Amino acid sequence: MLKAVLRDSLVYGLASVLSKGLAIFLLPLYTRVLSPGDYGAYDLLITLGALANLAVALEISQGLARHWADTAEQGARVRLASTSLWFTVLMYGIFLLCGLLAAPQLNALILGRESYLDAFRLGVGFIAANGVYYLLLNQFRWELRSKAYALVSFIYALLTLLFAATFCLLLDMGLSGVMLAQLLAASCSSLLCLWLLRGTFGFAFDLRQLAAMLRFSAPLVPAGLAVFVSLYMNRFALSHFTSLEEVGLYGIGSRVAGLSTLLILGVQAALTPLVYQHYRDAETPAQIARLFGWFMAVALAGCLFLALFARELLTLFATPEYMVGAALVAVLAPALLLSQMYIFAPGIAIAKKTQWQLWVTLLSAAVSGVANWLLVPLWGIWGAAVSTLLASLVFFLSWLWLSQRLYRIPYAWRGCALALAVFVGCALLGAEVDEAGLTMLLALLLKSVLLLGLLVMVVAAGLLPVTDLRALLVQLRRRFGASPRV
Repeated sequence: MLKAVLRDSLVYGLASVLSKGLAIFLLPLYTRVLSPGDYGAYDLLITLGALANLAVALEISQGLARHWADTAEQGARVRLASTSLWFTVLMYGIFLLCGLLAAPQLNALILGRESYLDAFRLGVGFIAANGVYYLLLNQFRWELRSKAYALVSFIYALLTLLFAATFCLLLDMGLSGVMLAQLLAASCSSLLCLWLLRGTFGFAFDLRQLAAMLRFSAPLVPAGLAVFVSLYMNRFALSHFTSLEEVGLYGIGSRVAGLSTLLILGVQAALTPLVYQHYRDAETPAQIARLFGWFMAVALAGCLFLALFARELLTLFATPEYMVGAALVAVLAPALLLSQMYIFAPGIAIAKKTQWQLWVTLLSAAVSGVANWLLVPLWGIWGAAVSTLLASLVFFLSWLWLSQRLYRIPYAWRGCALALAVFVGCALLGAEVDEAGLTMLLALLLKSVLLLGLLVMVVAAGLLPVTDLRALLVQLRRRFGASPRV
């Protein structure tokens, strides 16, 4: 299983890097055509989309994933996938109709400015198209078609970039152009998915299979909503207690910090379906623990890189009025990763104890709600960032504790704790370097030394053993080194 995870993680990860790499070119575009207030409105619309993805289709994609591996007969698989597709189309169709009819009232409630009404309507259309697109895209994961997943992800990002450049730069449509670009990209990518999956979906609809999928996925909806509160309540708290401009500054910091999730997207896409297929194998827990150690080593280094060089990255990709958001990256990058690292603790999903997931996420949401209510009025965007970190930490540790009771993984906690302590120290020293007013060359040199120090520590702590590094280099050399003779 470990080799399959590494192979597919490489493909999924490359797809994520390429698609996010194209998306990063949207930041200079967005920050030049959108004011911080406009960017705050855009961030709230994307947040509304995240909420809809959790609630509208009742997480049926997760139900499809859980039942797909247990369904062997092709006809039954077609009925299973088709049922999930048509249910998703129906639910998002209802969402689209209601959203367009109530757009004036919802726009006033969420964005608070009548000038954003057209952008809000386009945003509702994008959310509906994007919900169907994600169901289709994830189907490549359940079928273990990592290359098709990578291709479609890249095309989606490319279309978003091309459409955004056309509507924002050439036609000067502002926020409406941004939302129209994303609507068209999601729609075109959904059509491409349908063509590539033409043997998977049909016109079948099975009520019994729908009920079976919803029995698994429906309890995940309140859990997903609680996760949403944990990660996204800060935007609404900032909008309520401060302004859309503050939402925009927080949003730009979150976008840079979100680059840290590139480290987990490939593993996340590859690991879950393979764990469902191999969790009964005796060697699987040790393999997951080994993979977790590797991931921690790379994740800590990636988060520290973003924290140390956030100012330099924003200098390249944003205008000076967004620079305040750079300081948040050191807090938000590990927070966003923690919220996704539950994949390394699969006990709850394996045991189908989705009700336990609900309690974990409710606890995390409660922490987020209280922390945002107390800290945002006092510290503004810093209060929102600290609240996110606290909620993510509570979520991951609670999930891990429960999962270990159901499916034990032998993690290397001592090495993780040592490397984490070094990460915190390096991040604090990096903040001091930024405040010291040093020349750019000297600041870059000192930050590079801090990053190198962490890399040495993760190897010394045993998270990334030298033997594993050598084996990985040998495999990469065999895979990509010598080309066959023609």
